[in-house]
Amino acid sequence: MTKDVMTPEERIQAAINLEPVDRVVCAPMIDQYAGQFAGMLNKDFMHDWEKCMGAIDKVKEAYPIWDSNPFIMCERIAPYMQIIGLMRTKMPGTELEDNASFQMHEFEAMTREDLDIILNEGLFPYIIKFCQVSHGSTVEQIMAALPEKAKLHADEVRRTLARGQSPTWSILGGSGPDVISMTRSLEKYFRDVRQIPDKLYAVMERVTDEMIALLAAQADQTGIRRAFIGDSRSSAQWLSLKVFENMLLPLMKRLVNGLNEKNIIPILHYDSDWTDNLEYLLQLPAKKFVLQLDGATDIFKAKDVLGGHCAIMGDVHASMLSVGSPDDVDAYAKKLIQYVGKGGGLIYSTGCCMPMNAKHENVKAFFDAVDKYGRYN
Repeated sequence: MTKDVMTPEERIQAAINLEPVDRVVCAPMIDQYAGQFAGMLNKDFMHDWEKCMGAIDKVKEAYPIWDSNPFIMCERIAPYMQIIGLMRTKMPGTELEDNASFQMHEFEAMTREDLDIILNEGLFPYIIKFCQVSHGSTVEQIMAALPEKAKLHADEVRRTLARGQSPTWSILGGSGPDVISMTRSLEKYFRDVRQIPDKLYAVMERVTDEMIALLAAQADQTGIRRAFIGDSRSSAQWLSLKVFENMLLPLMKRLVNGLNEKNIIPILHYDSDWTDNLEYLLQLPAKKFVLQLDGATDIFKAKDVLGGHCAIMGDVHASMLSVGSPDDVDAYAKKLIQYVGKGGGLIYSTGCCMPMNAKHENVKAFFDAVDKYGRYN
């Protein structure tokens, strides 16, 4: 078998730059599946940091070809997600059964009037109030949790590097639309889009600018200048192309260009169906962002439209991994690697997170496909 000749970091940088690689970057979002793979209850995985990290170690030991880790567990670990998380959650072992997946619950935590907090005081006071309303957190609890989560963040980077992996990203952020819609609720956000578009745009502009500054400060601390950017609610699945052109695309450009000015590559985590929006992404700077898809968007059309413009990350579907067969996974992975990976620019991954109930034989087929179809040297 041909051996690797690039390091994981060299490989992902080359993929982002649309340059040749020795083999496809392998970067599944493992998430809660790791605990199931390690044979533990999800309550232990979600509540115990050492057990959580140990389970991820076991996945890497079993599948050494997993070379780039798109981690987010420092944001999801229960003790802090239920104090400072960006949505209300229910966790296994407390609100849910011991081996249930955690849940995120959408509701109107912040009112339309609360948007004035962002305009008058900034994003951080708005988030503090959200945590108070959503989680019942006190200011003291919030301020104590933030540095503790930062320690987990640093530990997660250290552990990723110790496994011989590259961090796919090391900082986590969201677009203005995601921040507002997740705190206001999707329904209320859509009403705001129709009823107060000018005020909403001004709010999201300020969120965008403060997000850029926050992510730049975190990148300076970690030394890894790639950022996860959640934006799952701006696509044509949710809002018209007219709204996208007039409001959401300018915000997207502002965010991507602002991060690029800080020498940060945003990885645009675009859940939902972006197929009708793909042409607009040609207006973003070439080779300066990654488009991450979850299976709802036609990733093959994305390659047709954006091949030669940006790297594409994805998208072995959660449903295929959980209810399909190894042959289904193998056939899709082959097409994905050979079509989307043709000419470079593919970061081979799951469609969003590896489902917690993925069949172990399907996960094996996912990883085996890298050697079978993804070696170019």
